[in-house]
Amino acid sequence: MKEKHLEYIDLVKGIGIVLVVIGHSTYVSEPVLTWLTSFHMPLFFVVSGILFAYKKSETEPFGVYVRKRFCGMMLPYFWFSLIYLAVDYYYLYAHPEVIDRAFIRSAVLQAVSFYGISVLWFLPAIFAGELCLYGLVKKCPPALRYLLFGASFFLPALGMRLIQAYLNMEAGAFYTWLGNFLMAVLRIFPAVIFLMLGYVTCFWLERLRLQASLEVLAGIGCLLLNGAIAFANGRVDMHFLVFHNELYYYLGAYSGAMGLILLCRHIKPVWLLGFLGRHSLIVMLTHLDCQVMSLAIRFAAGMNQWIPRAKELMFRVNLYGALLIGELCMILLVAKAGFFLIGRRHPLPLQGPSFFSALSRKWKGRKLRRMK
Repeated sequence: MKEKHLEYIDLVKGIGIVLVVIGHSTYVSEPVLTWLTSFHMPLFFVVSGILFAYKKSETEPFGVYVRKRFCGMMLPYFWFSLIYLAVDYYYLYAHPEVIDRAFIRSAVLQAVSFYGISVLWFLPAIFAGELCLYGLVKKCPPALRYLLFGASFFLPALGMRLIQAYLNMEAGAFYTWLGNFLMAVLRIFPAVIFLMLGYVTCFWLERLRLQASLEVLAGIGCLLLNGAIAFANGRVDMHFLVFHNELYYYLGAYSGAMGLILLCRHIKPVWLLGFLGRHSLIVMLTHLDCQVMSLAIRFAAGMNQWIPRAKELMFRVNLYGALLIGELCMILLVAKAGFFLIGRRHPLPLQGPSFFSALSRKWKGRKLRRMK
């Protein structure tokens, strides 16, 4: 039996990817950035854990599961690594004042070590994390599972201290590659924690059937807790394994993710956010290093020259408006022409708003009647 599509998950991912793009725009205040970074990337790992449990992925044969996740995560990693490097090489020859050959060498080492160029760090981390989750759920005894889960809290911070103390990443290409590779491995541990939390959350949501009003209140409470912890712990970053207080980090990230999930379960679906959520991978891969962000900033700066007042407000409106249009174009381009870049064999269907879909069905019905 085919699982029912969870529309609230699309909404959660849509809001999450909007927060990621806003955080990368650099035109946000430090307090807002501190709050965003506290949970916006862990949110996607928690959601993946929920979907893992909902789809009962552990019942799939291991080879089938690995092949499917490799196509969905690692093929985009390889393709977009090549695309990012091609963009860097273009800037090296067209605008040598922007980047140099040392920057290119660093990017190549990041790609081949699975550290990931820019936002691509996310893909190896979630791929390896999901394979670990599969093993923990299907093969690992519960006692050992909880022991490994607890150890994962502290291994990334310990590993980073050892890397900084004993590995000189500036000594040569090999040591740079090794440091990047070890950091990529260390990211797997927080990835597994958030995936496991999402896995458990799915069963909790199914069994603990609260009233809608209670879930909304619980969601608001989780977001308030997340905000308090975020400002107490300071700015964190899963990309660079900056956690500060590990207990604060995981508690704050999970409470923020849960707050958004509980609220979205009772929000009427918004087509645009749901659409962005269904194609959040494309937005993640294209908004920064495919120059969509750069072009949007240039557009907003150019428009501001014609506006004598409220420059700050209009700059943001123009920036995020241009980003939205640019990403909608990228989604259309990748979904229909570059689907192989994200590991798909066929073009992706693009579902329109219910209003336009209804009009389209009505128009098609009239056309068929006329043909008869």
